Order: sequence, then structure tokens, then C-alpha cells
Amino acid sequence: MNARITPVDTPLEVACEHCGRLGVTREAWAEWSVAEQAWVLSHLFDFAFCHHCHRPTRPVERPAGDTGPAAKGAV
Repeated sequence: MNARITPVDTPLEVACEHCGRLGVTREAWAEWSVAEQAWVLSHLFDFAFCHHCHRPTRPVERPAGDTGPAAKGAV
């Protein structure tokens, strides 16, 4: 399962809304696919956590390599 519905032309990265760093994870369920012989995501939950500032966050999508204010943690 891919959370993005439409493809993008520019590669994205997902950052923490608080510190601007990239150590953000989301909770999800995975289930075994007999056809693919691999674990595949079946559900992606809203909860996100930043492993740099150690708190719940809202994932912020931005162009990969962005050096704007959010990338420097000034949000």
C-alpha cells in the first residue's frame, strides 16, 4: 500500500513539523502477501513520531534536499 495517490515529478522527503528533521515514522499494519511472498502495508495510521525531537508530530512533505526554514527547524 502506498499512501500517495498520485505520483509526483519532484522527489519528496518527509520532515518533522517541530524540528524540521527527517527522522519521522508512522504507525502501520502489514500483512503477509502469498502472491508477493513479502509483507505489504495494508493500513497507514495518522500517528507520526519524530525520533530526533522525541515527540508526536505531523509529517511535512517538502522537495527532497530543501534548505528552506522548515528544513532548518525554524517552524
